[in-house]
Amino acid sequence: MVCEYSPSRQVLITGGNKGDICIFDIRQRKLQHFFNGHGSAVRSICITPNEELYITGSADGEIKSWSFTSTHDPHVFTDGHKSTKFFSNLPGGSVKGVMKLQVDATNHLVSCGADGEVKIRRLVL
Repeated sequence: MVCEYSPSRQVLITGGNKGDICIFDIRQRKLQHFFNGHGSAVRSICITPNEELYITGSADGEIKSWSFTSTHDPHVFTDGHKSTKFFSNLPGGSVKGVMKLQVDATNHLVSCGADGEVKIRRLVL
């Protein structure tokens, strides 16, 4: 399970082992949204600096960006990370798919994956 907090929106986003994404409203202390966002475990979540989007990455290598204000389908990055056993010699066994996501102040999405690659993409907001 992974989580990320949005200070201005005061919501906590969590990702689960079955691909579920939950958005909790901290002020009201209740679940705001629950949906299945991925076909495998969510491994990483990050929020853009302007807090308009959140991005999720999963064990199958898929990366998606979601809008806080829209109910439209997410943008799916077609060049995600392959699910390999590149880091299988690490303690804890095999790590698959997306390992870490981060968006910098200039709206570049940086991702690293179990395929041993680091990828940088420009987000269009």
